[in-house]
Order: sequence, then C-alpha cells, then structure tokens
Amino acid sequence: MVTQLIKVAEDPTVGRYVAANVDLTAWQVALVERPLIRGPSQITRPVCLGCLKLITADSAARCERCGWPMCANSNCSDDEWHKAECDWTVTRRKRKVEIKDFTNPHPSYQSITVIRCLYQKHNNPEVWAKLTKLESHCAGRRGGSKYKADRIWIADHLRRFFNLDPTEWTVDEILRVCGIVQVNGHEVPLTDPPHVAIYDVGSMLEHSCVPNCSKTFTSDGHLLIRTAAAAIASGGHLSISYTDVLWGTAQRLAHLADTKFFVCKCPRCSDPTELGTFFSGVKCATEDCMGYALPNVHPSTDDPFDVAWTCNFCSTVADPNRIELSLSHVGRDMAAMNRRDPKHCRMFLDHYVSAGELHPNHYYFTEVRLNLAQLYGQLEGQPLDTLSTEQLNHKRELCLKVLKVTDVLFPAECRIRGALMFELHAVMAEDARRSQHDTNTVMEALLRSKFYLEQAENLLKYEPKELPEGQMATQCKQNAVDLDLLLKKLHESIGGSAPM
Repeated sequence: MVTQLIKVAEDPTVGRYVAANVDLTAWQVALVERPLIRGPSQITRPVCLGCLKLITADSAARCERCGWPMCANSNCSDDEWHKAECDWTVTRRKRKVEIKDFTNPHPSYQSITVIRCLYQKHNNPEVWAKLTKLESHCAGRRGGSKYKADRIWIADHLRRFFNLDPTEWTVDEILRVCGIVQVNGHEVPLTDPPHVAIYDVGSMLEHSCVPNCSKTFTSDGHLLIRTAAAAIASGGHLSISYTDVLWGTAQRLAHLADTKFFVCKCPRCSDPTELGTFFSGVKCATEDCMGYALPNVHPSTDDPFDVAWTCNFCSTVADPNRIELSLSHVGRDMAAMNRRDPKHCRMFLDHYVSAGELHPNHYYFTEVRLNLAQLYGQLEGQPLDTLSTEQLNHKRELCLKVLKVTDVLFPAECRIRGALMFELHAVMAEDARRSQHDTNTVMEALLRSKFYLEQAENLLKYEPKELPEGQMATQCKQNAVDLDLLLKKLHESIGGSAPM
C-alpha cells in the first residue's frame, strides 16, 4: 500500500518510481506492503504449496482436491495462494497431480508462481491489472537461453499439462508473465528454501548499489522498506539494491544485466574506486607501480561487459585475462576454504592480504572478514570467554574494518551493520569481564558495549524472528536489560548516579 509518507511518480527517463511525500527521517519505516503474489522459486525441490517450506516423501500429505503434496499442516491445503494451481488442476487438468521425486529439483514447480499470476486474470482483475503494469523486458529477454527455456518448460508445459485454450492463453502472454516474475520477484528468505514474492509499490523502487533505503520482510511476508542513516527530503527518490552489495562492480553489472536487463550507472558503479574503497582493486602488473587496476565503465555503454581495467596510478589498461586469472586464483582457494573453521579463514586472509595481489579492501577479503568476525566466539564449544586476548582483539579489528567499508558502500544494509554492532557489543562486554579489577576500565568498556548494543538493536529491530538477525534483535533486548542492571549495580558500588 502507498502511505502518506511516499508516493508513486513517473518520469520519462526512469519510468515509475517511488518518492518521499514528506521529509523522511533517518531509519524511518516508509512502506510495509503485502505481496501481490508469492510462490516457490523456479528451481526447487518439492515444497509445501501453502507455507512454501521444504517437504519430503515421508512428511508430505497430498491435497485432497488436487493431489499436490503439502506439509502435514492441514491449513496449508486451504491456503489462499494454493488456490490457483489447485483450481486449475481440478477444473482444467481434471486429474490429480502425482509427485514422486522429493530429492531433486522438480520441473513441475518451475511454473507454479507463473500459474498464480495468470490465475488472477479471471479471478482477481485488480491484482492482474497491477501485475501487468510491471516491467517484463520481453524484448531484451527474447532470443536468450532463459527465454527459450521458459517457452519450453513453462509456456508449452502449462498449455499441455493444464489443457489451456491457446486462444485464451497465448505463448506471448505466458512468457510476458515469466518476465514479470523474473524482473520483479523478490527472494524472501523466511522459508527454507527461500521463496519468491512480487510487490506492487515495492517493484517501483529504484535500484542503486549505494541505496538510501533498506529492505527486509515481516514474519508474514510483507515487504518492509526503511530509510537508512541519512534523511530523505520530500520529493527525493527511494532506492534499494537489486543485487548483492558485497560483490564487486563487474559482478554486480553482469548480474543486473542478466536478471534486470539494464546497465547500472549509479555513483558506485560510475566510480572506479567505488567511493574510495578500492573494493574491486587488483594490483597493477606494471613494474614498481603502486596502483591498482580498477573497473572503468564507459558512461555511454549499454554493454555490462564493456569494462576497462585501468590503473589508478599509472593509467595502464590491464589485460582482462590477467585480471580474470588473478581473481579466479584467489577465488578458487576461497571456495575451497572451510568457512566454519576460524583457522582456515585466518590463514586465507594472512596469506592473500600480505601477498598484495588484491587491494586490502577487496570484496573477497571483506566477505571472509565478515564471516570470521562472526565465527569467533560463536562456534559450539568455543564461547567468547574461551578466546585468547589476541583472538578477541582480532575479532574487534575485523568488525571495525568491515564497518569502515560498510559505512561507505552499503550504509543501508541493516543486517550486516547490525550484526557487526552486536559482535562489537559482545567484545566490549567481554573486555569488561576481563578487566573486573579496574573499575574505571570496566565502566568504560560497559558503556561502549551499551553504545554498540543500542546501535545493533536499532538496526535489527524490524528483522523477522525467522532470520538469524531477528533472533539477534531479540537477544539485544535481553542483553540491554542485563547490561542496564549491571551498570546500575556498578554505579551503586562506587557511588553516583547511573548513566543515561
């Protein structure tokens, strides 16, 4: 729904977009929106078509009307979203579905979300009207391998499987809906595996690799959009990221072109240094050069692969094959690394950062640092109080290094920033515990711990309980109570009033 806080506007260049209708403050919830459509991912093992959670041959219970496998929860067969494929199976196919293989991705699920869109044409014209206004990029998709696969596995399959009248449902119309799902679908991580949802206003939010809003979901699958640390003036455009902000420029460009059919020219993609972070930097091959080859995207290009890797110091244009070789070499070792073993992660960082082949802020290193910062003190049998002083300091150092990059490149990523603030809170609380004989040091550490905890709670407070960050938000509330009690006792023991 569009609230009084935002409005949908239109521009001849960007098309429809979402703008602030009033001045929005930092961290303000601007939109909570129910999905128009929700359904399983296109490539998935059998899932319950009600709750969309994974099912097995042993746990599945067939819908009495249509035969599609559901979970043991009897309410799922009556779920509003399941009505589409259920009705089509009963009224058009006229015989029940039988799913026997529950261990591999099943082709019958490729078309479910598309069915749920098509079903609205005759059963919910209001939703159908909203869906068909969304971008499908059929012209850009046509001729591509994905378009051809959708024609065979979705359009042709649906017409055969459900005996659809070809005059009622043309191939072009079905493929247009396939495009709408691909271009506008949001991956919703509330289920295992994640499912797909399409939103009306949420589909009109602009993309930026440095967005001014964060995106999450409520426990019931509603889209929640929240401003980032900076306020947005009335009339300002709202943006989210359509891709992974932890990727480098070349990866983001390729992904956006492949899935959203445009070449990103946001401030981050247009700046080879990625706002001074050198996030994609590869060491220049020129002898004695201190610079890094960085991805330069020509401003007039519509080719996501038209990227020239140019040294920021000597301006030498690097051989793209050498860049690919350098990245694949480090990437292979990173893929082979045991991400659940802190020793392996640290060995990877120590080796490759000192080797100097990539910039110290490189996205490979940032990803491993983020992982390792959360591993320290979280593994079973290795709680925080068992870490050595050196390990505890390393955890702090990792958090601060990643936060430094995060604050520049993706300040709207509440989950990443909130998790790092929570880890820093834990580090400072452990510092206080280890300094228990020095009251002033304990007090300082606890106050810093409280500061980080408050930051974490603010960043994570809208995360759903189904996500680790939502569970972390619950822990924040409990830790805040415990910390306030501890600070009060400490002040009482030394005299004076408790800090605010």
